[in-house]
Amino acid sequence: MWLRGILYCALLLFTSITLAEQTAITIDNEEELSQTVNQLSEKNEELRQNLELQKTHLTSIVNEQNNITTQISHVQNTLSTLAEQGEWLSFSTALGETLRQQLLNLPEKPKSQPLDAEIAEAKVQQLNYSTNLKALDSYPTLSNSFNSSKLASQYRRLIREQSELLKTLISGTDTTILELTKLKISNKQLTNAIDEVNDAAHRYFFWVADVNPISLEYPVNLAKDVVYVLFSIDTLTQLYNASCEILSSPKSLFLLTLSMIFVFAHFKMRAKYYAFLNKSATRVGKVTQDSYSLTLKVVVYSLIMALPVPILWAVFGYSLQQINWDYPVAIALGYGVNAAAPILWVFIITAHFAEESGLFITHFSWSKANVREAMKYYKLSVWVVIPLVMIVMSFDQFNNRQFAATIGRFAFIILCFALVFMSNSIHRAGVPLYIDKKGSGDNLLSHILWFILLSAPWLAIIAACLGYLSTAQVLLGRLEASVIIWFGLLVIYFMIRRWMWIQKRRIEFERAKQRRLERMQRARGHDEELTINDSVDEPVIDLDAISAQSLQLVRSIIMLIALISMILLWSELHSAFAFMNNIKLWGTSVIVNGTEVEQYITLGAVCIAILVMTITVQLVKNLPALLELGILQHLDLAPGTGYAISTVSKYIVLMIGSMIAFSFIGIDWAKIQWLIAALGVGLGFGLQEIFANFISGLIILFEKPVRIGDTVTIRDLTGNITKINTRAITIVDWDRKEIVMPNKAFITEQLVNWSLSDSITRIVLTIPATIDADSDLVIKLLQQACEECEYVLKDPEPQVFLVDIQEGIQLFEIRVFAAEMGHRMRLRSAIHKLILEAYRAHNLQLPFPPLQTNLEALGRKSGRRSYNVGTI
Repeated sequence: MWLRGILYCALLLFTSITLAEQTAITIDNEEELSQTVNQLSEKNEELRQNLELQKTHLTSIVNEQNNITTQISHVQNTLSTLAEQGEWLSFSTALGETLRQQLLNLPEKPKSQPLDAEIAEAKVQQLNYSTNLKALDSYPTLSNSFNSSKLASQYRRLIREQSELLKTLISGTDTTILELTKLKISNKQLTNAIDEVNDAAHRYFFWVADVNPISLEYPVNLAKDVVYVLFSIDTLTQLYNASCEILSSPKSLFLLTLSMIFVFAHFKMRAKYYAFLNKSATRVGKVTQDSYSLTLKVVVYSLIMALPVPILWAVFGYSLQQINWDYPVAIALGYGVNAAAPILWVFIITAHFAEESGLFITHFSWSKANVREAMKYYKLSVWVVIPLVMIVMSFDQFNNRQFAATIGRFAFIILCFALVFMSNSIHRAGVPLYIDKKGSGDNLLSHILWFILLSAPWLAIIAACLGYLSTAQVLLGRLEASVIIWFGLLVIYFMIRRWMWIQKRRIEFERAKQRRLERMQRARGHDEELTINDSVDEPVIDLDAISAQSLQLVRSIIMLIALISMILLWSELHSAFAFMNNIKLWGTSVIVNGTEVEQYITLGAVCIAILVMTITVQLVKNLPALLELGILQHLDLAPGTGYAISTVSKYIVLMIGSMIAFSFIGIDWAKIQWLIAALGVGLGFGLQEIFANFISGLIILFEKPVRIGDTVTIRDLTGNITKINTRAITIVDWDRKEIVMPNKAFITEQLVNWSLSDSITRIVLTIPATIDADSDLVIKLLQQACEECEYVLKDPEPQVFLVDIQEGIQLFEIRVFAAEMGHRMRLRSAIHKLILEAYRAHNLQLPFPPLQTNLEALGRKSGRRSYNVGTI
């Protein structure tokens, strides 16, 4: 051990001596010294420049901080003005316009990413400066011959100067990082202030008229503005010059050329597309030729074929927005074109889906007449709705909405009338907005949704006439977007439904082929392979009747997706509905930091609580199917474990959802825990049987003495378990009667579970024979009957015994095993038939023929063991 320590010390000493020799570099050459002095001079000059740049950068950061502080003050003043003047907005349209003009002058939100990059770069520079400062200690020393020379003095002065410069730069970098951090905080404050102003603007302006109501002077003002737009602001000239600038821009020209190529390819591929639709339509509905891939291809090809024209439209709008600000009409038109491009794409997709060989008619089997009725105003949507949307959005962006009150409002009203015609035609076509459990669209929720959809354009027209133009535009736009999402989910539902229908038809077709093969084999009397014609006529299967649970799961999932989509879509307008938070319904007290504070429950809180409970109920209803489809079927779980997990999960979700919903209306756990404890004690005595059954139900779920599908015998009842609920278990007996047994009985009473760990069950049959019959022959015949019976298991093997001789009768027992409870009666029937056939074939007789009556035997009492023929 001590030898190892000596070696380690020697190694350290040798290393330190070597490093000292390496670092102690001495300059003993005048040329080398001169070269080193020049390098130091260049390095110092570079550091001085860096120092100047650092000072300039620091000054710009401070100036930007001051600018941000001024902007924050401006935004806060605007917010204060909104708060002070907000209650007067409903009385003065001019005041609203003035405040809106102030909102337009607000600064843009700053971006934090450049600041993060600058801070990282400053830290890297600081690290480099620190490294260079440490490297000065390792500079070479001068030999004694240079101590009094001029170069040596200059060398030492440059070393000291570089050290001071590096220290100054390190200190300046620290200051820069600090100021950048302050600037980042100021940017965040500015962003928060702008968000507060926008939220306040939504609250104050959304439900306030932004233009004057329509009066008798409106037609005159409309005509004046139309003439002014066409002739006074040189609209056509601006559009012409903007087009020329687009064609002269390489980027815009490239994008337009590429879009035109797509459009040209689209028209070239139309013939092949329609040929594919017609060819696939001939295969849809035929069991052996139909495939879900046909539907997917139709959807994908239709989406692709609908893309080129909207892409060209969007590229044109984008190019208009990128031109010189000298053409404001063209820029505003670019906004309108971009806003109309997605709507145009949706219309073209719908037209492709509505083709005679397309998705709706051929694949979904919708009525051709109804689809034609729904698409009655398709040309109206393309040639009227799209231009009107462009006009409305363009004048909403042009020159601070200068013509929004006249031309924009007129175009919006005409657009609403066009939507009325379109909505009515779709409604008359019978398109459902909600499909119930029966697969029908004629239900209350569908009628309510259609009433909202049909009423929305009329309400928007009235609101626009009264001056609430922006409010009507925003709400109608959100509603139409919601309808598009809703119809998209409806198409997805029918696609899933078609996939289920195809899979079900294939299964039934394979079963039909197998049954036909078996019939033909039995008719010919041999087992040779037969070729089945693929054109077997198979009846159409009612998918709703066969897979109602699967479709209910699909409907529930789609409803949840639709609900979440609506929440996300309308979340941008949450501040517009903040007025509901001002409607106080009742008050409640809460404890904050040990102090009791009065808190009011508002209409908004109640609406949120209702929404939470709605989502909770939907989750509880569909959670078992969701877990089974998404998780449990992929896990290797024991039978019943999945059901226990689903049930407990339902209770947990219901409890959490209820607590969250109640907290919004002022009922939290801290307030009701004592009430629940008192109720628990009282109900424990008054409803102890119900609580006992509830606890027993939980024990059954986890201990699993019984499971759904098990065959059980309890008391004098035997049947199959079909439901395990919180309080009771439902058993269906052999007469198909449903008996509800309390859970407590399955825990406290004797229970026979025929299929708990093994579904195999034994059957004992007693077979009599006359006293003069050959016992070996009878045993052989009974064993042969067991071997020939298809329901008798080979393992465990059947057994036959001569168990008794009673009153001149030989009694034989057959002990056989069936695979499951459902085979017991089939096995008894089949094996009895085989035994009777064997008895007749060998001229054996059963004792006690039906017409003989042995009164002496019936009246005699015997203490010997008695057997009932044919019992278990």
